[in-house]
Amino acid sequence: MEPATEPEDRWQTSEYFRLLNGEWSFCWAEKPADVPDRLGFAGNWDTISVPSVWQLEGYDRPIYRNHALTWEDIPELETEPDPPTVPSSFNPVGTYRRTAEIPAEWGPDRRTYLHFEGVKSAFFVWIDGEYVGYDQGSMTPSEFDVTDALDPGEEHTLTVQVFRFSDGSYLETQDMLRFSGIFRSVYLYSKPAVHLRDFFVRTAFDATYEDATLSIDVDLAAEFDLSEYDRTDEWQVVGHLFDGARASVATVDDVMTPVDDTSTTLETVVERPDKWSAEQPALYLLVLELRAPDGSVREAIPQRIGFREFDIREGQLRLNGEPITIRGVNRHEHDPETGRTVSYERARAELRMMKRNNVNAVRASHYPNDLAAYELADELGLYVVDEANVETHFNMNFVNEAPAFHDAYVRRFERMVEHHKNFASIFAWSTSNEAGEGPAHEEMAAYSRERDPTRFVYHQGSGEAPYEQFHESMTGTAPFADISGPRYPVPYTLVQHEAVEERPLVMGEYAHALCNSLGFQDAFWDLVRSVDGIQGGFIWEWCNQTLAGDVVVGGEGVDWWFDDDPFLLDGVVFSDLTPQPELRQVKKTQQPFSFDAIAPREGVFTVTNEHDFTDLGAFETRWELAVDGRVVQTGTLDLAVPPSHTRGVIVPFERLKLDPGAECHLTLRVELSDATDWAPAGHEVGFEQFEIPFDASDPERPSADTHSPVTVEEIGEWIEFVGERFRYRFDTTQCAFDEFSYDDTVVATDGPLFGCYRVPVANEGRIDSATQWGYDNETEWEQLGLDALTHDVVDHTVTRLGTDCVRLTGIAVVRNPDGDALFDIRYRHTVFGDGVVATDIDVDATETLRESLDSWLPRLGVQFDLPVTTSAVEWFGRGPAETYPDRKTGSEVGRYAGDIDDQFVPYRLPSDNGNKTDVRWASVTGDGDVGVAVYGDQPFNLRFDGFENLATATRLEELAPKDGATMFVDAAVSGVGGTPVRPLTEYRLRPNPVSFSFAVHPYDTTADDPGDIARRGVPRLAAATFSDPETVSGEDRAFESQHHD
Repeated sequence: MEPATEPEDRWQTSEYFRLLNGEWSFCWAEKPADVPDRLGFAGNWDTISVPSVWQLEGYDRPIYRNHALTWEDIPELETEPDPPTVPSSFNPVGTYRRTAEIPAEWGPDRRTYLHFEGVKSAFFVWIDGEYVGYDQGSMTPSEFDVTDALDPGEEHTLTVQVFRFSDGSYLETQDMLRFSGIFRSVYLYSKPAVHLRDFFVRTAFDATYEDATLSIDVDLAAEFDLSEYDRTDEWQVVGHLFDGARASVATVDDVMTPVDDTSTTLETVVERPDKWSAEQPALYLLVLELRAPDGSVREAIPQRIGFREFDIREGQLRLNGEPITIRGVNRHEHDPETGRTVSYERARAELRMMKRNNVNAVRASHYPNDLAAYELADELGLYVVDEANVETHFNMNFVNEAPAFHDAYVRRFERMVEHHKNFASIFAWSTSNEAGEGPAHEEMAAYSRERDPTRFVYHQGSGEAPYEQFHESMTGTAPFADISGPRYPVPYTLVQHEAVEERPLVMGEYAHALCNSLGFQDAFWDLVRSVDGIQGGFIWEWCNQTLAGDVVVGGEGVDWWFDDDPFLLDGVVFSDLTPQPELRQVKKTQQPFSFDAIAPREGVFTVTNEHDFTDLGAFETRWELAVDGRVVQTGTLDLAVPPSHTRGVIVPFERLKLDPGAECHLTLRVELSDATDWAPAGHEVGFEQFEIPFDASDPERPSADTHSPVTVEEIGEWIEFVGERFRYRFDTTQCAFDEFSYDDTVVATDGPLFGCYRVPVANEGRIDSATQWGYDNETEWEQLGLDALTHDVVDHTVTRLGTDCVRLTGIAVVRNPDGDALFDIRYRHTVFGDGVVATDIDVDATETLRESLDSWLPRLGVQFDLPVTTSAVEWFGRGPAETYPDRKTGSEVGRYAGDIDDQFVPYRLPSDNGNKTDVRWASVTGDGDVGVAVYGDQPFNLRFDGFENLATATRLEELAPKDGATMFVDAAVSGVGGTPVRPLTEYRLRPNPVSFSFAVHPYDTTADDPGDIARRGVPRLAAATFSDPETVSGEDRAFESQHHD
């Protein structure tokens, strides 16, 4: 049987559909008592866009809350929760009005429906002043049969009155900006009197997962008082199935007699259908037709479907018979320009970006999303956990303490299931988020199993617990859930949890990406790869929830984001979808393959294909061999490796004999062979990098006697070192060089000066609530005075090692503002005639610090100030993005360059940022021909600060740029942590003795290259090279503890 028309997958193109989005008249009141009459006709009317949130249209203001009721703890409001009542002094009301002409073709034998995709939080509807209905629930659609209120061919006035707060607000305390209004689409549509009321598509494979049974439950609605047919007449329901190319695949039909039944099930076997998965999201088009007794088609409904079957076997979540891995993120619906109103284009951009960064799953946190998100997930290939619009984080036991809300819990869940049940991407229904556990959740689970046994029950009840007990109470493991969903574990507790868990384990929220964070990712994914029962999880969260520009109300800007601690800054992308550095780590850690070195010098490796359904042969694999960051050999590999298999691979590079001091790295890149809906051909899916230990002789140390002489002159508190091209001035009171001048150009000042403080990242107590999961490092560090250290110089000596080589030794006690000695330190600066300053530093924490420091040190290193003319940086290390010791494997070792200003990462909560790890050398340059290279025998950390007030600013907008920048060269820095917030033990810097060495090397940028300079090495010379040292000033005193406690 042929379809009556060409297949069309967009029902919105129908002549029986009318979108009501656009400009509406609008009247706002601060509270219900201020509405001048029931419909607000006597009010002050303006216009507003629909859909939108009125807080971003000049009315009211957004309020950010993490878990409290929106009005709780706001001084001007009633603050005590008193369900089901809401504030009367502040409960804004928005009244919307517009006219709509009803097409004459929509009657008289048809039904017309008014559909709202999303209105928050509750609303009334009138047509021509006559009451139509009321609904609440915010994030699930509302629909009204308005046939009797409309006359086809006539114009009617639609009035909608929306309340910011309702008793439903008690179930909507999600961690997000709280908005109001008609924030999703509104439309009218018309159906024939006899029509398809509902349908439910299911697919199931045979035992071999080759052929599939397609089942379609169909419900008929029959309004025979409007139909020319009799109730005993036979109607035919036909299902046409088309493949992706719109070729006919199957047709199935049945006859229904409404007098006898209004439901039927269409069923057919489809031979060897293309299977749907996140990797290969094959979609078919199903067109359901309803044919009248005379054979005419009265209704045709398109629905894209995927052939897939989820199940759980032997404790593993499977799709189409294969275990799958959930590489997921939690996603709020948010746009910095439009708030909760998210366009199709924005949603598509987000999901395509997820796919490009090896995210294959989304949790709809914490409410049903706009339909576009599910359509896109089906199309692009993402697994979805759909979640009921229920969160009572203000009171986790509300589900048990307020039984009057029981039905509201359950109805919200049921509405979600019914509305979204035909999307292939959804594999689990989540009963709620942070809403405890009670009878309502059990009823939801029972409903899901009866109505839709093809999917699983997920639950994220949550609880409060300190760091050490997260595995006991933040588990998300209600007995009625099919999948265990631990929340915010640390890796070792995840292993403990999996050991006693028989269900699949998929973390519901983990790796809380608050500002500069995500330091646990490698540790988590080592477990995902090594423990069968741990099948991934959902990072908290995908996108920051900040707003663009100022929110203006009544002509004045209003504050919005400090109503609660800024936990709306948890994304791995900024709110405008600019990637944060964490996203690079997500992409790397979650890439679906891995390489291991067997014999790297010979090019022998293994590759493991971690795809669930795709052979690695479907991708292009390139290799690059680079010496000191410069690519010298390239090639391609044929990696035909089936899913979940490991094979050996030989990379056919030519062995190299490296120059002294050179390093060689092999990078393997897996790229898309063909374009997809989410990325072009050539897109890099992921990479692996190995250092190849080719033979190389040690760097040849230049002889000091080839350099020009160095003269030394003491002028009061200053010591000047002068060579042919340089003049360096040393401040004996600070134990640091006051100025480095080379070729009459000042290239650095005030360094190298020891320090151990960094502006705390959010996980280190930058915000009060961060301490609930860890340790308040910020308070401890500032109480210890680590942010205001001074040098108490004990001694300094200048020793001549030759006519062109002088060593300055400085010994100091580093004290805090209270005068407590925290470190003993010895600097040895060796100044050579060519301008190189080689520095060795020995640092030893005092017993006072060791006994006082309960946590760890932020960093150990030195800093320099750079002049305002210094603007560019180049380095050989990990890059180009920011990295930290516990979040660095997502960035390759290479040679990178950029503006110093561009190394700043604009976290909305200012903190330490822009660090570079594993740096072999770095150079800074400016307007002229003079640059400064810094290099060492061991890799170091590099960072810049270009602001006067990074430590005191609480928002990005408060930062004040300074002239020039401070450059930090650190031997070690602590990690940024994750959630719980503290870094893993191996990334905490303890106050142990540390020695480190580096060289400062000014150079002519037109004549030399910083990589060549660094490869020649630090000119550390053996004592035998020189005649007996001559003490120029001070005493040659051994380094020993000089402090006095």
